Amino acid sequence: SSNRSSAKHAPATIRRTWPHKEGLYASRGLTRPQLLLLASCLGMFMSFIEVTAAISTLRAMQIDLHVATADLSWISSTYTLVVAAGVLSGGAFGERFGRRRVFLIGVAALAAGSLVVAASDSYPQVLVGRALSGIGGALVLPTSLAFITTSFTDPRERGRKISVWVSVSGFGLALGPLIGGSLLELSNWHAVYLVNAVLAVVTVAVTLFAVAETRIPGRPLDWPGQFLAVIGLGTLVGGIAVGGRVGYGTTGVIALLVTAVVALVALIVVELRTPTPMLNVRIMRAAPYLTALIVAAAGLFSFVGVTFLEVQFLQRVQGAAPLETGVRLLAVMGAFVLSTAAASRLGARIAPAKLLVAGTFITGIATLVLLLQGPDSSYLVTAPGLVLVGLGSGLVIAPSTSAALAVVAPQSAPAASSAVTAFRQVGSVLATAALGAVLSINFIDELPGELAGAGVPSRIAGAVVDGATTGTGGTGPLPPGVGSAIGVAFTDGVHIAMLVISGVSFASALLAAAFLVRRPSTRPQ
Repeated sequence: SSNRSSAKHAPATIRRTWPHKEGLYASRGLTRPQLLLLASCLGMFMSFIEVTAAISTLRAMQIDLHVATADLSWISSTYTLVVAAGVLSGGAFGERFGRRRVFLIGVAALAAGSLVVAASDSYPQVLVGRALSGIGGALVLPTSLAFITTSFTDPRERGRKISVWVSVSGFGLALGPLIGGSLLELSNWHAVYLVNAVLAVVTVAVTLFAVAETRIPGRPLDWPGQFLAVIGLGTLVGGIAVGGRVGYGTTGVIALLVTAVVALVALIVVELRTPTPMLNVRIMRAAPYLTALIVAAAGLFSFVGVTFLEVQFLQRVQGAAPLETGVRLLAVMGAFVLSTAAASRLGARIAPAKLLVAGTFITGIATLVLLLQGPDSSYLVTAPGLVLVGLGSGLVIAPSTSAALAVVAPQSAPAASSAVTAFRQVGSVLATAALGAVLSINFIDELPGELAGAGVPSRIAGAVVDGATTGTGGTGPLPPGVGSAIGVAFTDGVHIAMLVISGVSFASALLAAAFLVRRPSTRPQ
C-alpha cells in the first residue's frame, strides 16, 4: 500500500474475507498463524537467497560464458534492479488483484527465472532468467509483508512477526554463498539455480493451506510512476555498470546517466501529482524519514557490497574454491544472523535510530579492517573484518524498517514499509553495479603497471590486459609474474571499493545521528 485509501479500506476487505474475525488471526483458537508466517518467511528467503547465491557463481560463470569483468555485476544487478523498480507496484497489484494470488505468481516467477538460468548456455539468457526472477521478487516481497500486517491485529504481536520476517532476509543472504559453494563443489553453477525451484513447491503448498485471500477492489495502479521508475533505475544502473567498462566520458554512458536523472526527477513530479502514488514522495519531505530510507539503502549496499567483493577476492586473488569461499564467508553471515536476532530483542529497549548509528559506524570500521587483506594474507586477517561487517549490518538492515515507521504517522505506515523495502533493493543494486565498476576500473588501470613491474614482456602483458578487460582470458597456467601482478592489481581494486563502502557507512552514521536520534516530535503524514 502506498496511500491513505489503502489503510482506509483494508480492514473492511479483511472482514469480508473472514467475517467472524476482526483480523485473520485475532483469536488464539486458530492453528494457522505460524504457517502463515512460515509462508511469508519462505517467500522472503527465496527473494534474498537470489542475491548472494548468484554472487557465489560469478567466477564460474565468467569462465564458462566468457563474461567481461565489468559485465559480471549485471548477473547480480539484473535481479535486484527489477526488484527495486517493481516492488512498490507489486504491493499495489496485491491490493488490487489479491495478495495471495500475486504472491503465488511471484513465487512461480522466482522459480521459473531460476530454471531459465539453470538451463542457460549464454550470458544474455542468464540475464533474461535473472530479470524474470526479479519480477517474482518484486511481487513476493511486499505481499509477504502484507500477509503479516493484515493478519495480526495486536501491534506488539505484529511487530514481533515483522521482526522475524525481516530477520529471514539475513538467513537468505547468509546461506546463499554456502549453498552456492556446496553445489558448485558437487556439480556446477547451473545447479545453484535449482534451489528456488524446490523451495517454490513447499512455499506454494504452505500458502494455499494457511493464507486467506485479501484485496482492495478498485485500487488504482500508478502506471506512469512504474514506467518512470523502471526507466530511471535501469538507465542509472546501466550507466554505472557500462561506464565501469568503457569509461564515463563516452557518449552512450553520458546519455544513459542523463536519461536516469531526467526520469527520476520526472518520477518525483508525477508522484507528487498522483492521487494514489506508487511511491509516496510527500512524506519524504521530512528529513528524518528520508534519512531512514537512505540508511536502509546504505545498509544493504554495504552488506551486499562486501559479500560481492569478498567472493571475487577470495576466489580470484587467494585461489579459494567455491565451497571454501562459502565457508570463509560464514564469519560475516553468522555474525549477521546473530546481530539481526539481537537487534530484534534490543529494539524493545533501544531506539532503532541508535541501533542504526551503531551499526553503520561498525560497518565503516569493518571495511577499513578489510584493507589489511593482501594476496598472501592469512584468513585471520580477513575474519575479524567480516565479523564486524556482519555485526554492523545486522544492526542496520532489520531496524531500518522500525526507524522509518517511528517517524511517520500511523496511516502512512504501509507506504513507509514498502518504500524501505524498495530503497533496500536500490542499495543492493547499486552495490554490485557501482562497486563492480570501481573494482573493474581500478583493476584495469593498475594491471599494466604491475605487469611491467613484474618484468612481463609487453606482448604478453597486452594479451593479459585484453583478456582481463573482455573476460576471455584463459584458465590454464599463467606465465611467470602474471599471476602475482593480477593479484596485486585486483587487490588494489578491492581496496578502493572497500573505501567507498566505508565512506557510505560513515556518512550514514552521521545522517542517522543528526536526523533520527534527535528527531522532531511531529511526524509526516
